[in-house]
Amino acid sequence: MAAQARSTEPGWGKRMDAIRPHDVTTPSPDPTNPGVHRDREQRVNRLAFAGVLAAAGILLAACAGPTGTAGSPSDGATTPAEPPSSGSAAFVPGDGDRSGLVDIGGREVYVECAGSGGPTVVFISGAGVAADNWGYVGDPTDASAPATPDPSAVFPETTRFTTACAYDRPGTGQMEGADGRSTTVPQPTTTQADAADLHAVLANAEVPTPYVLVGHSLGGMIATTYARTYPDEVSGLILVDPGSQYLQTALPPDVWAKWMEDAAAAGAANPESESPDYPASIAALEATPPLPAGIPVVVLSADRPFDYLGIGDADAYWPNWLEAASLLAASFGAPHVTETGSAHFVANENPALVVDQICAMVPGC
Repeated sequence: MAAQARSTEPGWGKRMDAIRPHDVTTPSPDPTNPGVHRDREQRVNRLAFAGVLAAAGILLAACAGPTGTAGSPSDGATTPAEPPSSGSAAFVPGDGDRSGLVDIGGREVYVECAGSGGPTVVFISGAGVAADNWGYVGDPTDASAPATPDPSAVFPETTRFTTACAYDRPGTGQMEGADGRSTTVPQPTTTQADAADLHAVLANAEVPTPYVLVGHSLGGMIATTYARTYPDEVSGLILVDPGSQYLQTALPPDVWAKWMEDAAAAGAANPESESPDYPASIAALEATPPLPAGIPVVVLSADRPFDYLGIGDADAYWPNWLEAASLLAASFGAPHVTETGSAHFVANENPALVVDQICAMVPGC
């Protein structure tokens, strides 16, 4: 598990949830603009760090449902909103496009909302990844063809048929390399603390319930924690290659222990970056009441191997990843979508699939 060995790579520790896929390539330098090559390579390195920190304790157990459920956004919808963008003013509750900082008791969290109607779709990014990720299309870990902002991305497409909100957790980083816009907190954190933060953010921003929670990777475990803690506020869960407690079950004990050791070391080396405490999160989640019956869940899995352990081998423990995904889906009695045409960043690589799953949980979509 190469967390410490890779800690000298440019940008290491900036974004924790990007996993290097099986087929990542690095471009040749552009002699006319060397800065472009350098920036793209650093972004890939930051994203690849996810394999140790974000994937680290649970990040990516994926489950999903049938790919053709419900309908798709109506053809007569209005032009979608732009993807989440920078902002530093105070968030103003209300309708329509709005963004800014929400005070949650002595610190501030950046939130962006757009669209109208309900239920409100709340996007929860993977470890170390800020809100703007949901506005990008393409493989974020591919420096030769990096993901770019696009109106067909999941966030803007969702605003065609309902309200959508995304936010920056403390210690996250934006897609082009800037720091996240929320007040930092001491690390590591747990998914229970993250869920409590999100609950305060949504309440103080006056974002109406119910919520369809869409969580990627670590965000999937945060979404699950939120739904089990505040079930009356949640009308659906869409878990996109999510983290779960079942990877601890699926991996050999020594592999799991080494992974947690590397994750802790990488977090200690990057104290300003988000660093999830997976063992504590798992223990607390197991003590939380189960999700009530009647809340629909769908889990989507990557179907291209990626090096989630950060060991330079995408295939060695790929069966364990899939086993954890199956266990997670079974625990919810949820459909498990396994054909996604994607590595870990399903929402960026196959946004139409994720939008369809969201639409299936929005009445009248």
